[in-house]
Amino acid sequence: MTQIIELPRQTDGTGFYLHFTGGFRAANVAENAWRIEPVFVNGKACATGPLTMAQLQTLSKQNRFCAIAFQRMGWMNGVFNSTWAPIVPGKANHSQGPAELWSQIAGNISRPRTKEFFDSVEHPAEEELAKAMDDQDPVEALARYISLSLQSMDISVEQIAEHYHEQLVNHMAAGNIDGERSANTLSQTLYAHVHSFFLHLGATRDYLGALIAFRIGLDHTKIDSLARLVGKLRQANLPNDAVLDLLITSGDIAAHPQRPDKFVVAGWMQEVTSIRNELVHKRPYGSKSNESRGWVVPTQKEAGLYRYFRPLDVNGNAKQDLFDVLHHHYARCTDLLHKAAKASGNNTAMMHITDEDVISLEIRKPDKPEG
Repeated sequence: MTQIIELPRQTDGTGFYLHFTGGFRAANVAENAWRIEPVFVNGKACATGPLTMAQLQTLSKQNRFCAIAFQRMGWMNGVFNSTWAPIVPGKANHSQGPAELWSQIAGNISRPRTKEFFDSVEHPAEEELAKAMDDQDPVEALARYISLSLQSMDISVEQIAEHYHEQLVNHMAAGNIDGERSANTLSQTLYAHVHSFFLHLGATRDYLGALIAFRIGLDHTKIDSLARLVGKLRQANLPNDAVLDLLITSGDIAAHPQRPDKFVVAGWMQEVTSIRNELVHKRPYGSKSNESRGWVVPTQKEAGLYRYFRPLDVNGNAKQDLFDVLHHHYARCTDLLHKAAKASGNNTAMMHITDEDVISLEIRKPDKPEG
């Protein structure tokens, strides 16, 4: 006899987390009250609290847990949702990350561009809608590409943070807190997210290069990467552009050491490009034996505080933790792209949607079948 069993749906709920390196995180449980996890107590992985934000900041500093991002997550009508807001260095308010700023730049260009079309067509067909939305100028398109790449990078970091947290809890639950090295099938997902991180960071870098190329009058379809942009720059006739100036003053573009009239990618940007080239073009992360397993390291053993450690072996140095390295470059990237959005001169204001902005609306009754 055929059995029909209704698939369970998660009940509605929300959570707000602050993620740190090492697999450590804090959950906001009330106004200025945070629960930290995991903590090793009586041989088990536990959560404890509450701590004030000031206490949490002191604890994280003492244990060298670096704050990565805020995450608001939950379920609505059984559908999971997650919003990731990176901690941008030097910023007090992290409600809008660089991905949002670049999305708003694109949206604020799109809105007046499409206004005439939507004012003149009462019920546009799906194909007409798509054509109107996709008929973007280079600034709108490249701003959107930067935003989408930053969002994808955020997702990669979110998943790596989740992996570290889960592995830290697993080690505590198994009592493996004395440096025992282990791995499981979830290592494959870690490798995939590391690869994705460097792909999207590189894409963000190159879309920014193409945007600068367009801003200074070059053909952005040919000068479509930061390396090609830098190859075209000359000291004698360096264009005056705020975003380009930002990359030069921040040390991401510098004078060529042997050819003073030319430029090279330098500083942080050169460092992350070198790691990306190895892990994207030469070998994948996880291909070296010392990258294949992780372990936990005590940071404050008497308090039950530990961190998960997974090596990254680059240039013969396997003493650095993968997530520490990724977080360093993630923070530098979000900082640069946040500043670049503000320096661009484009409108980064959040769009406020009114009734006139609604293009299409369909209301379904709860019992109406799909299709």
